[in-house]
Amino acid sequence: MNKSILGLTLILLFGIGASAYAQSAPAGLAVVVNKSNSVESLSTAQLRKLVLGDVREWPGKKVVNVVLREGSSKVSQLVFANVVRLTEAEYRRYIMNAEFRGDEAMTVQSANSDADSARQVAGAAGGIAFVEVTALPGISSTVKVVRVNGKLPGEPGYPL
Repeated sequence: MNKSILGLTLILLFGIGASAYAQSAPAGLAVVVNKSNSVESLSTAQLRKLVLGDVREWPGKKVVNVVLREGSSKVSQLVFANVVRLTEAEYRRYIMNAEFRGDEAMTVQSANSDADSARQVAGAAGGIAFVEVTALPGISSTVKVVRVNGKLPGEPGYPL
């Protein structure tokens, strides 16, 4: 009897823990840009260059305006780990050191939610941001979702 109760308790605890994690972990990321941007697809390498400031202009000479969620958010942590491949501190240092490399300083806009990210991207012709896929229904009318490596969020092989 005690083993049954212990087993049931472990199953319940594991299930609750997994459920809590699933609710707090993003289902995936989507890359969004201003609706006027002509870009339809980006590779992960191109995304990295945009976020690092190595590429500063879109086709058509629009200045890239990167919008990132606050560093402690799960969205930013996924961007740092999967796109930029730097820690948040390393990324901030890289951006700040641009002037020492002879580049013009890059400004990264901060957002506190996916809706705020979308609002900022919608208001800047060169805007780009990463948002949770689950936020797309509420923001898709204001921004354009860009393919990554030729895939849209939810398609097999989508990298984010």
